[in-house]
Amino acid sequence: MEIKSSSLFDAQFAGLFLGKYLPSSTDFATSASPMWLQQAADIRDPGETLKLSLRALSMTRLGRINSDDNMTTQGKINYVLALRELQKALWDEQSMWKDETLAAGRVLVYHEIFEATSGSISAVANHEAGMALLVQLRGPEKYHSPLARAILEDVRNTCMIMALRERKASFFGSETWATQPWGREPKSVPQKLYDKGFALAALLEEMDTARQLTDNVTPAERIVRYLSRCLEIDNELEAWYQELLEDSPSPLYWIQPTNEKVRNDVQNSSTTNINDTMFEFASLHLAHVTMNYWAIRIILSSAVAGICKNVPQGIFNMRDGRPENDPKVADERYSSSYSAKSFIEAMASRYCIDQRIGLASSIVLSVPYCMDENMGLFGSQKTLFPLGTTLSVLETMPGEESARCRKLYQQLTTKKGLRFAQIQAKDIQAPASEGASFIEEIQ
Repeated sequence: MEIKSSSLFDAQFAGLFLGKYLPSSTDFATSASPMWLQQAADIRDPGETLKLSLRALSMTRLGRINSDDNMTTQGKINYVLALRELQKALWDEQSMWKDETLAAGRVLVYHEIFEATSGSISAVANHEAGMALLVQLRGPEKYHSPLARAILEDVRNTCMIMALRERKASFFGSETWATQPWGREPKSVPQKLYDKGFALAALLEEMDTARQLTDNVTPAERIVRYLSRCLEIDNELEAWYQELLEDSPSPLYWIQPTNEKVRNDVQNSSTTNINDTMFEFASLHLAHVTMNYWAIRIILSSAVAGICKNVPQGIFNMRDGRPENDPKVADERYSSSYSAKSFIEAMASRYCIDQRIGLASSIVLSVPYCMDENMGLFGSQKTLFPLGTTLSVLETMPGEESARCRKLYQQLTTKKGLRFAQIQAKDIQAPASEGASFIEEIQ
């Protein structure tokens, strides 16, 4: 059929897309709904860049959903046009700082997540890096409008994910960017969680580059220092989780059979298969934020395990240059070595594979709730980070949960149209040995 490009048709396409993308009830969404996308679609005069971006996303998605090749092709054409218009807008000093330009860039990121146009994970990463740069160039004081603030908070989510994945600090972790955009307004619960993620990413980068340091810290002291900082971040995460529990309905989540048949079977049996159960949450918002919390803790646990696993055997007997025949020095050295060794052993015991498997299992049980038809495509899209973190753990020990995780990835691709999910699943690498590169210099 012929696709017209009038404002009326654009509004109709955007409305149809949002009907598929957003949760069907505000009861499911709470504050999780991407309000920036709704606000962007409601702009009466969006300008050419945002108009083409919304048209590309809407047509491509609707074409895929309805198996309409013509509509999908039109969406792809508009995607190319939107990229060109965005480039022009970014070279124009007036257009560059407009909220509409910021929104257009964000829409094109979402298009790439669904379409995976290049077939590689780098394409989404490049889009996200471009968005982060645009946000940074605007400065932290330009996010007071509802649209700009909503986009900023969405970008912080994906930038945290990128920072953790790449083990690199983000400008979002600085004091200025952690406070100034909100002024005196309180941060939301998810935004407070992202602050913890940025802190962890910065620590991971510091550990990876520690071999370049020239300070007079002994290897044992450096290991204890980094483990202590990991423990500090974990304690902050637990405090954040307690705040979440206090501010949320109780219980936060509960076990639920996956369908009515299983529900009846459960009533007549004392055991159930993991594939027959799922977690149900008080809201989609709480599901997403809780899964992100579990994913961050998996990454932290993997980092601690990597350090503890690679501690050299003789590290606690290394000389520090002081006289060996001084009894006081010998006693201090023995006491320090013993306490450091005990601390490392305690950390290894606490942050073990069983902890990571437990967190990963919780995520696997949570994803089906987010993939329910009532949650829209948005519910599924936001599971990519926690599910990817989960797969990195479960792939190290194949079994029933690993198979279910892979099946969920397949459903995200085939049933929800998230073509990026398939690419991400192939790119997963286990993080169990990460977090200890700084130890290589002392082995």
